Amino acid sequence: MVEVYAGGGQSSKSASFKRTLSIMRSLLRPLLALSLAWNIYLVAGVIFNQSYALTRAAGGQYETFPAGIRVAYLITIAILFYQVLVLFTQVKRPTWIYKVFFFLGIGSFLVNAISRSSNERWNAIPAAIIAFAFYREWIKSKN
Repeated sequence: MVEVYAGGGQSSKSASFKRTLSIMRSLLRPLLALSLAWNIYLVAGVIFNQSYALTRAAGGQYETFPAGIRVAYLITIAILFYQVLVLFTQVKRPTWIYKVFFFLGIGSFLVNAISRSSNERWNAIPAAIIAFAFYREWIKSKN
């Protein structure tokens, strides 16, 4: 179907699409903050061997988290705090960091999405949101 408008008017579909994009842009930062907060909460749960994290991390395969996994998650929480600083403050950052965190986010999304733990597969949603935010920042930094 072809829509023709005289006088430069916009189609209602175009206006609706622009409104939807505007709403999505306004939701990105709160969703990003929630996603990062959830990841920090979950990773802290692994570090402190909390029961709520058992089915939501490391494939849901442990009754208690081994020391090696807990140490690895200490590094993960440091990365998460740095991501918060990069996205929500004006801290100095290298120009390549957005690209690295974007690909790290894609990896996190994939690992969570294929987990054998159904609870851990839900973590793919915040991972995708974080990856998308770093993708946007990467594209902005290239311009």
